[in-house]
Amino acid sequence: MKIYHYTKCNRLNSIFTDGFIATEMKRTLGGGINLTDYVWLTEKLQYPKTALPLLGSFRETDLLIHVMNKHVHVDLDKIGAVFGKFYRFSFDSSDSRIKKWFFSEERKHLKNNQFWMRMESVANKVDDDVRSFWIATEDLTLENFSLEVFDGGWKVLLENVSLSNLSTEALNTISELKAISTAKCIEHGIPHKHLLAA
Repeated sequence: MKIYHYTKCNRLNSIFTDGFIATEMKRTLGGGINLTDYVWLTEKLQYPKTALPLLGSFRETDLLIHVMNKHVHVDLDKIGAVFGKFYRFSFDSSDSRIKKWFFSEERKHLKNNQFWMRMESVANKVDDDVRSFWIATEDLTLENFSLEVFDGGWKVLLENVSLSNLSTEALNTISELKAISTAKCIEHGIPHKHLLAA
């Protein structure tokens, strides 16, 4: 079974430059309550509502709207035309680096945390379904992965590749994606490199 890590255009340069999808605390841009530090993945085939960027010009990116209304459509193409497209990395669920969140020891440690349980409740209310979540507890190196872009539907850009052994075609695709990512970051005045110093 495929497990997906959904992300935005502005993250691609960091991911490919570093060679891994970083755990959430390494690329956090703001404050807030941080109870976990994992790479989050899901079995779901649609972009998770809880992972949408909050963009004032697009009402449908406000998570509260999805909590209050079940059938709010998120037009990924419309948002992507302005802020950069949406992407998803996929890995096989048999990959030993990832584990099912719902039955994990990591979740057991948070089951008595009321704030966390409310967050899970919100995820369920917007149909992200915490039972479909998976985690990697360490940075997820780009080995044995595929990459898709949302462009009227999900389209494969890279299939079953590893950064340690790329074809010329795959290298060119990654170079183009890094350039697009950096350009979008510059256009919107956001950092194109999010990894914090160790």
